[in-house]
Amino acid sequence: MKKTFLYKFSFVLLIIFTFSCTPMSKITYLNEGGDNEWNINPTPPKHYLEIGDILVVKVLSFDEETTNFFNVENNVNSANSSITSANIYLNGFTINQEGIIEIPYIGAVHVLNQTIDQAKKSIEEKVDEYLKEATVIVKLGNFNVTVLGEIYRPNTYPVYQDNITIFEAISLSGGITDFGDLTKVKLIRTHNNQKSVHKLDLTQQNIINSDFYYLHNNDLLYVEPLKYRGFRKSQSQLLLSALTTVAVIVNVYLKFTE
Repeated sequence: MKKTFLYKFSFVLLIIFTFSCTPMSKITYLNEGGDNEWNINPTPPKHYLEIGDILVVKVLSFDEETTNFFNVENNVNSANSSITSANIYLNGFTINQEGIIEIPYIGAVHVLNQTIDQAKKSIEEKVDEYLKEATVIVKLGNFNVTVLGEIYRPNTYPVYQDNITIFEAISLSGGITDFGDLTKVKLIRTHNNQKSVHKLDLTQQNIINSDFYYLHNNDLLYVEPLKYRGFRKSQSQLLLSALTTVAVIVNVYLKFTE
């Protein structure tokens, strides 16, 4: 009778422990796919400027007075070492509904649907009307990605580089928590004021060769929780510890009742 009870109790422990574990396939990046896919060399996408994008523009020349003339004093185009998202928004050049930016002393420049390099050439053509052999620097000032869900530091992050991968964005936000399901990640992408939702599986190696490996401006990542969220890691360890304690107590009780 006592042995039967112990067998049943051990079986219950085994079942609970089994369901408390999450398959490694759901918590390991890039574990599904052929080895030959690692030879992929993905190319970062080119961002085409949209309405609402903010450009940081700086005009340089050998003549300091001329340089100061074109670059508004105390804004992000000047030699300001404390550049923040706030002053980029306040002092950068926002593309309006007509697809143009208004640069002081230069005037309107149409840049909608152009790449950064194309916008640079458009601005250079306007600058050449006033100044020869000037150097124009153009950067996208509002490159942001948002990471939400089962993330350690969910937030909107400014990106001060030309591109960022999906894994770099996750790393920037502290990584996916113990409760995150790598097989269920949603990417919400905005293009021309229209949003599209894409379901991603970060355990698949072919994510590297997809259109979603490199994130676009204003992309939003949402990591869904695991189905058995309550049984992951620390909580399952607590549960196992409690069950072990109960097992010891039961074992001691059975010995005293022999």
